[in-house]
Amino acid sequence: MPEIRKTTPEDLNDVERIFERARRFMKENGNPTQWKDDRPSLELVKEDITSGSSYVVTDDGKIVATFAFIIGTEPTYLEIDGAWLDDDPYGTIHRIASDGSVKGIFAEVLEFCEKKGVDIRIDTHKDNRPMLHVIEKSGFTRCGIIIVDDGTERIAFQKKCSRKKVLAIVGPTASGKTAFGIRCAGEFNGEIISGDSIQIYRGLDIGSAKPDTRELSEARHHLIDIKDPDENYSVKEFQELSRSCIDRISDEGKLPIIVGGTGLYIKAALYDYVFFEEDEEDDQYEDLSNAQLYELLQEKDPKALEKIHINNRKRLIRALNIYEKHHKGISQIKDEQEHRPIYDCLIIGLTAPREILFEKINQRVDRMVEAGLIKEIEGLLEKGISFDDQSMQGIGYKEFRAYFENRKSLEECIEDVKINSRHFAKRQYTFFRNQLNVKWFDDTDEAMKEVREWLT
Repeated sequence: MPEIRKTTPEDLNDVERIFERARRFMKENGNPTQWKDDRPSLELVKEDITSGSSYVVTDDGKIVATFAFIIGTEPTYLEIDGAWLDDDPYGTIHRIASDGSVKGIFAEVLEFCEKKGVDIRIDTHKDNRPMLHVIEKSGFTRCGIIIVDDGTERIAFQKKCSRKKVLAIVGPTASGKTAFGIRCAGEFNGEIISGDSIQIYRGLDIGSAKPDTRELSEARHHLIDIKDPDENYSVKEFQELSRSCIDRISDEGKLPIIVGGTGLYIKAALYDYVFFEEDEEDDQYEDLSNAQLYELLQEKDPKALEKIHINNRKRLIRALNIYEKHHKGISQIKDEQEHRPIYDCLIIGLTAPREILFEKINQRVDRMVEAGLIKEIEGLLEKGISFDDQSMQGIGYKEFRAYFENRKSLEECIEDVKINSRHFAKRQYTFFRNQLNVKWFDDTDEAMKEVREWLT
C-alpha cells in the first residue's frame, strides 16, 4: 500500500531519478511540457521542502513518486484567463511525477490532497493527453488557460472539495454542553455523538452525567452504552467509531454534533491524528536484551529514544515494530501530521465565570449523590466490576474507592469529587484553548447565532 510523507533533503537523489524518468517519458511521447531540459529543477524542490509542501510517495519503503502541494491564495502564474473558484485557501498540485513502477499514483495523491480540506487546482499542457485524461477522469473541471513563467500556455483545472460539516460542543464539566447539544440537534436536524470517555460504559450513568431518558428521547445519541464496564476503550477506537458515525449521519443529510469534554477525543475525531495499535508487538525481539534493543532503535529511529528509557522494554519493542511496519519511525510519522481539521468543523465552547462554574460543579456533585450515585457504584461492585477497571477511573467513581475500603468517610470522598472536578475543569480549559480552534460563549443564544451563520 503506497504511503505519502513529506520530502527530506535525503530524498533528493530519488526525486532527481524520478524527474529524469519523467523528462525521458515526455520526450519519447512527444508531449511539449515543462518536463524538458533541466526543468523542474531540484532548487524548486528544495524550496518546497523548506516550505513543507514537497511530498514523496513510497511503496514498501521505496520512493516511487513525488509531487508538491502548495496551499496559497494567489496562483503562481504570469497570466490567468478563466473562471477560478474564489475559495480561500486553495491548494495546487505541482511537479507530480512517478517512476512508473506503481499504478494509480495520481489517485493516491489526489486522495491525500483532498484530505487537506481545500479546493484543488492543477494544470497541464494541452497536448499532454494521458494527463488530461487522468485529470478529467478524477472529477476536475476545466476553468481556464494559464501562462507559466517560461511562456508556455497550459490548461487549468479545479476541483471543489467540499468537506462534511461537523459541529463540536466542548467546555469544562457542568458548563451545559448536553442541553445545548440537544437544542442544536433539534434546530439543525442533527444527531449527537458523545465525546465522553465514560458515557460509553453501560451502568455508569449518574457519575458520568449521562443524558437521562428524556434527553435521549429528544435527540438521537451515538457512542453511549456501547461497552461493558470491564472492557477497555482507547482514543484510537473512539476516533474510528466517531468518524464512522460522522459518515453515517452526514450521508443521511443530517448534522453530526460531537458533545463532550474529553479534549483528546474531540481532537482525535476532527483532526488528522494517526494512532498506532497498542498490540503492535511480536516475538522477533524476545531474545534481545534491553541494551541490544536500545542499540537497534538507535540505528532505525534515534529520535524516538528521546522519550524512551532503556529499561522500558515494551516501548522499545513497540517503536521497533512500528518502524518495521511503516518503514519510518514513530517520531517522523508524528512530525508529518499537520494537525489540521479533516472536516468543515465549528467548535463551540461553553464557558462561565470561574466562581459560577465551580458552584455549578459543586451543586451537580450533590445532585449526583442525591440521585443514587453510591447505590450505582455498589451495584457495579456486586457485579464484579473493580475500581481497577478502566471504566471506574473516571472522576465521580474513583474517589469513592477510599469509602468502600473504609479509609475515608462518605463526606470526604464527596468533597474529593468536587475538588477533582474543579481541577479537571481547569485542565479542560487549558487543553481546549491551546489545542483546538474554539469559539467561546457564555451566552447560548449568541452561540446559536454563530452556528446558524456557519451553516448558511
